[in-house]
Amino acid sequence: MPSAVIRPATLEELPALASALAPLSLFQAYGLDAAALGARFRGALERGEGLLLATEEPFGPVGVCWFLTRGTFGTGAYLRTLAIREERQGSGLGARLLAAYEAGCGAPSGGYFLLTSDFNTAAQRFYQRHGYRQVGALPGFAVPGVSELVFWKPRAVRE
Repeated sequence: MPSAVIRPATLEELPALASALAPLSLFQAYGLDAAALGARFRGALERGEGLLLATEEPFGPVGVCWFLTRGTFGTGAYLRTLAIREERQGSGLGARLLAAYEAGCGAPSGGYFLLTSDFNTAAQRFYQRHGYRQVGALPGFAVPGVSELVFWKPRAVRE
C-alpha cells in the first residue's frame, strides 16, 4: 500500500476529511458529526491555524493534525487534534503526523502541549511513547464527566 501524503489541508477537502473522521469514537463522545467537525476545521483554516491532512489511495483523507504554533502559556505549541481513520490506525501515520506537528512549530521555548480524554488510553500510550508525559488534568473541561489530561513534551535543547 502506498504511503500517505501529509500536506496542508484546503477548504475544498474539508467535507471529505470531516466525513472520514466523524465516525471515530473520539468525535462521537463529544457529539461532533461531520458538519460540526467540518465547521471546526474550516474555522481553523480561516484563523490561519495549522491544519495538516493525510491522504492515501484508495481511502482519500485518512488523518488530520490541527495545531497552534504558540499559545499554551504564551510559549508552548498546542496540538488541538490528531486523528486517524480507524482502519489506518497502527500504520505509523499518527507518528508521522505528530512529527509534522512538532516540525511545523519549530522549537517553542515552552515545548509541546496537548490534551487527551481520560477514556482514550490508546492515545495516552501513543503520546507517552513519543516523549510526552501527563502533567495535569482538567475535569469537565470539554464535557461533563470527562477529564482532559494535559500532556507535555519539553523542546529539545540543542547545544
